[in-house]
Amino acid sequence: MASVKIDPELAKNNPPNVPLEEVYYGSYANEKPPTQLRIATGGAGQSGLLRALAHAFIDSHVKETGSKPFGVAWVKSDTAGSFNNLATGAVDLSITYHPAAEDIAIEQGFAERSVYAWRDHFMLVGPTSNPANLTLSPTTSIQTLFSQLFRGAAANPSAVRFLSRYDKSATNIKESYIWTTIGQVPWAYPYSDFYHRYTAFPFQAMETAAKLGEYTLIDRGTWWGVEAWVREKMTVFAKDEDTDHILLNPAHALVGTWSRYHDNANAFADWMVREDGGQKVASEFRVNGAVLYTKAPEEERRGEVEEEDGEKKGNREGEEGKGNQEGEEKGAVSVMPLT
Repeated sequence: MASVKIDPELAKNNPPNVPLEEVYYGSYANEKPPTQLRIATGGAGQSGLLRALAHAFIDSHVKETGSKPFGVAWVKSDTAGSFNNLATGAVDLSITYHPAAEDIAIEQGFAERSVYAWRDHFMLVGPTSNPANLTLSPTTSIQTLFSQLFRGAAANPSAVRFLSRYDKSATNIKESYIWTTIGQVPWAYPYSDFYHRYTAFPFQAMETAAKLGEYTLIDRGTWWGVEAWVREKMTVFAKDEDTDHILLNPAHALVGTWSRYHDNANAFADWMVREDGGQKVASEFRVNGAVLYTKAPEEERRGEVEEEDGEKKGNREGEEGKGNQEGEEKGAVSVMPLT
């Protein structure tokens, strides 16, 4: 959903100019053809996935349709910014990570279509010294780990800290959701030594957490994309293994209603869900030898607005309910105040 005023006429006729972080040309870099698709995203751009997708899409589209070569631009923004960029007509397509907000974007009218693009995965990481004494076991739930983290911070707030990106990004929304499942809202305190508010993009946030010895929630693409020294200072305490887990981070491609390059945006969405297209590129993309992303479930790769209703929304609600239930069953609620 957008957090800016939606003005269809302005978006169609006079959209804002936004900085282009990078522009990709496929096999036509020497020609530098005009940019005819603008995609907003954050982590997928920093990891290099968008670059790989753009190059492959351009070559495939030109070959299959006989169209002239074109460039694909990356507009760097977090999930909240990606919604706003789409609403103002600044971009043609956004990669976002919040299914409920994507449904609302379609209801608001500035997005006409959403397709399940790929699966990213969140991880809870922290300093190797582990001052909160988190349990290092694959069977420990994320709610239990957050509860242990909270109790450790209550006992020693100067030694145990959690870095939050605090920017309405998908990561910030996810960690906020996990905190609420254990009955805590640490950002509600006027000030907390424990809850470090640090507004930055994923790579910068991860590097800062490593330097300061703080716990944080990050995605797998960021973990493997940062420099080696960052990972050497950190330990992975929880990760998702491509299940319907609370740490799953589903990426969707939203096509803008008022996009300047509407045909190319729809073509990218169509190509993204193809087994021989975007799914192949995403699932084979590697950084430092590690596969970062997995395919979107075939039965959920839907591109028509009508298919955003019914069963798909029910599945989303089921996943959220599962996460809440897991926290309740584990008895992970902590009520100690932080100062």
